[in-house]
Amino acid sequence: MIKRIQFFLLLIIFHTSVDAQIPIKIGEKTIDSLQYKSKTTWITLTPFFFVNRKFSPDHGETWKNIGMFGQNLKPYLISDSIATQNINIYKYTRAAGILQMWVLTPLLAYRHFTYDPSEKFSTGDDIIDQSTYQEEESGYLTAAVLVFITGSFTYHVLSKTYLFRSLHDYNRGILDNSFLESAEINLNLIVDPVSNSPQLGIVITF
Repeated sequence: MIKRIQFFLLLIIFHTSVDAQIPIKIGEKTIDSLQYKSKTTWITLTPFFFVNRKFSPDHGETWKNIGMFGQNLKPYLISDSIATQNINIYKYTRAAGILQMWVLTPLLAYRHFTYDPSEKFSTGDDIIDQSTYQEEESGYLTAAVLVFITGSFTYHVLSKTYLFRSLHDYNRGILDNSFLESAEINLNLIVDPVSNSPQLGIVITF
């Protein structure tokens, strides 16, 4: 069983380094307000998939990979503390998902397949002992499946919420700066001919 797990992990690592022989591209979307796009690729005939996320620092002219933990986006967020905080939460959430999927799940699965009822205290009743053994054995496997599903949700769905928040803050900052760059302020000092008093006029144009 250990050899099968090792072979499966090697297969996943190999897929991350090269494209799958017959990948299925199921989705690619662009959210203009966030300057974000993603492409999802499934490993054929398996429940495993990879998402390639990109962002544009120049309104769609070029696209850069966000990185597994948002490390490529983070340098652009240094001036915004809230965006930086969100990208840090994105990193920690992704790490938590990886911990659940590729550390806790294999450990629980390993415990399920290596569980030995002879190591447990025997009641002397084979029927009761076998029933207890089956319950504990199936419990490990059930827990492994649930932990993997939870980790997948954390890694792919929950973390994306914080990524979108950081991108929203980043794009809002770009928008604010563009307004400031294009803004013109005109000051006019005139004298009212009726009251003979000075008046100051301010005109701001965006």
